Amino acid sequence: MAGFNMLARYHRCEVRGVDKMPEGPALIVANHNGGLNPVDGLFLVEYYRQRGYDQPVFVLAHDILFRVKRVAQMLESVGIIRARKGQARSLLEAGHKVLVFPGGDVESMRPFRDRRRIVLAQRQGFARLALRAGVPIVPVVSAGSHETMIVLTRGHRLARLMQTQKWARISSLPIILAAPWGLMLGPTCALPYLPLPSKITFQVGDPLAHDGNACCEVEAAERAPTVYERVEQTMQSMLDSLYEERMLPIFG
Repeated sequence: MAGFNMLARYHRCEVRGVDKMPEGPALIVANHNGGLNPVDGLFLVEYYRQRGYDQPVFVLAHDILFRVKRVAQMLESVGIIRARKGQARSLLEAGHKVLVFPGGDVESMRPFRDRRRIVLAQRQGFARLALRAGVPIVPVVSAGSHETMIVLTRGHRLARLMQTQKWARISSLPIILAAPWGLMLGPTCALPYLPLPSKITFQVGDPLAHDGNACCEVEAAERAPTVYERVEQTMQSMLDSLYEERMLPIFG
């Protein structure tokens, strides 16, 4: 956790609303920013400072991050786990909290000009998951985290040409400006880079509860679009409010 504490200080992280996090299992849904820089999870530094380690948050991450054994061991040691079918539901049913980023690479690699937008990319799996497990959804939004590097374009056309969705389950091969490399293109975006020292503000929202009863798969599929829309609209409203306070990119 020492490395995450240092990164949180580097980004002057401000976390609001940790007290809104419910006791017991919950699905935490956050916006995704900053490419491969783990800035989106930095609110957990403050979460653990206030709440201790009795209620750990398991973070679901893309399996491409686990293909190097040493990296996989490091991620798993801090509660970041490979996204596998059924794993999130098992954790929720066991009483744990799970953090997901539905927007994935589509959101984390959106152009810099779209940094004020929530882009969940119509991925409704999180809504079905919450409904089937009967747990509340807790929205968490950050402003400033997509100012740690400059995405010029997502690179969807290049990704389609290289068929990355088939062999890597990613649909973006962006063009990025980042230190110390300067211009980074496509696969080179996987190289570690020095994030800009952007101030990041996190807001934990009120839990979005449903009737509290677990749904069958059919009912969850029917209700998921409504839940998805509610979550996306709530998160966009939260992000709009944070950016109303923000005076300048990077400086905050």
